[in-house]
Amino acid sequence: MEFLNQPIALLFLFFLGFLAQLLPINSKSVYTKINHFILYVPLPAIVLLKIPELTITKEVLFPIASAWIIFIASIFFAYLFCKIFKYDAKTMACIILCCGLGNTSFVGFPFIEHFYGEQNLQYAIFVDQPGSFVILSTIGIIIATSFGSEVLSLKSIVIRLIKFPPFVIFIIALFLPNNFIPQNGKHVLKFVGDWMVPLAILSLGMQFNLSIKHIDWKKLCGGLIYKLILAPLIIYVLYFLILGKRGIPYEISVLECAMPPMITASILATKYKLDEQLANYLPTLGIIASVVTLLFWKWLM
Repeated sequence: MEFLNQPIALLFLFFLGFLAQLLPINSKSVYTKINHFILYVPLPAIVLLKIPELTITKEVLFPIASAWIIFIASIFFAYLFCKIFKYDAKTMACIILCCGLGNTSFVGFPFIEHFYGEQNLQYAIFVDQPGSFVILSTIGIIIATSFGSEVLSLKSIVIRLIKFPPFVIFIIALFLPNNFIPQNGKHVLKFVGDWMVPLAILSLGMQFNLSIKHIDWKKLCGGLIYKLILAPLIIYVLYFLILGKRGIPYEISVLECAMPPMITASILATKYKLDEQLANYLPTLGIIASVVTLLFWKWLM
């Protein structure tokens, strides 16, 4: 399974998904089913595997806090951006989900491990797990259901949350001790969870459109400017300039906040029809753009 998460294999899967658009099949129906599968099977498996293992210490509070800070800041940014340029609530919710949460594992872990070594990967994991992942599993789902394709009452939103497997599993996982799941069970959960990124990349390929005339560049640039430049700048200014913090945990916090938009969040946005076109372009073009911006932030560190 590990080979499917290698960059070359993921690039092949994206290209394969893109080519699938040329086949005489209903590609929208296929990637919609893939998206549903991701949210209902691999994502809950990862939640059940990772959440009970978390041990929060004072040392990792700043990396965790960085993910929550940029997510909260994204709410203000998206609201002002959409108000100024007169975009609707679905676009606002899409920007919050995709740009308030970063690709802190698929792109983040290899990047951090390359520059800081495996021994410091723990700080990236804490940005990703109790940071980005917990936000996606709670507030992210609430935002998606609240601004989704239907006008829902509070009761309907609560019912949707209760019926949404990742959220239910997250609540259960919070109360499970680390050794509750046997080792064989953990191997099964890992195997299932490892399918999330490859399937997400395949789905993005099936949704990707090379025609630039379909891109709303204002929306796209606004979202990417926040995620790739403003978000890490907020953490850099707060930690390095205001609080005077120095060291690897704080550098990794900045770099993880500079990661491109989260793929899983874009899948969630697509499921609830929150500006589906923008949700598709943000992570795909964001990964390409982040090659330059991440090297800039690493140089600045």
